[in-house]
Amino acid sequence: MKEKNNVASTKETTASQNAQVETVDEKDTLSETEKLIADLEAKAKANLDLAKYQKAEFENYKRRNQNAVAAAFQDGQTYVINLLLPIFDGVVEAGKKIADPVDLAGFEIIRKKLDDLFQKLGIERIVTKDQPFDPKLHNAAAVEKVEGVAPDQILEEWQAGFTFHGHVLRPAMVKVSGA
Repeated sequence: MKEKNNVASTKETTASQNAQVETVDEKDTLSETEKLIADLEAKAKANLDLAKYQKAEFENYKRRNQNAVAAAFQDGQTYVINLLLPIFDGVVEAGKKIADPVDLAGFEIIRKKLDDLFQKLGIERIVTKDQPFDPKLHNAAAVEKVEGVAPDQILEEWQAGFTFHGHVLRPAMVKVSGA
């Protein structure tokens, strides 16, 4: 009987040891699983941060590209408009020298069409009549002292000036009263 008790006791001890080993193995497995989950969560967060960064970079790239295209378009418009300004000047000067009313009417039609085109494009003529001289908008080609006129007052416009979207394309060439 003692042998049976010994065998039973040995079996119980072995079972107890196996249970302890299984508990230790389960704890090790649980610990490894938790570490793996933490590593995967860290990698997922890093990937999400990278995706957010790349999305923001792409948005910035698109905005920079749109701004560059808009600036290039406006530069192209400015170039073409600057080519048209001497034509406008020529039409105005030719209109001043024509005595025949029929010919003058033809030049006035052309000038009116150019004025309409400039308006559609956003080109504005710089106002000079009864204006004080502004070096940002006007080019003083001559200065003349005139009695009864305040200094730095525009006396005469010699060449029209224009702005395009708030930027001066060409300053108005004017004669200014001196002190």
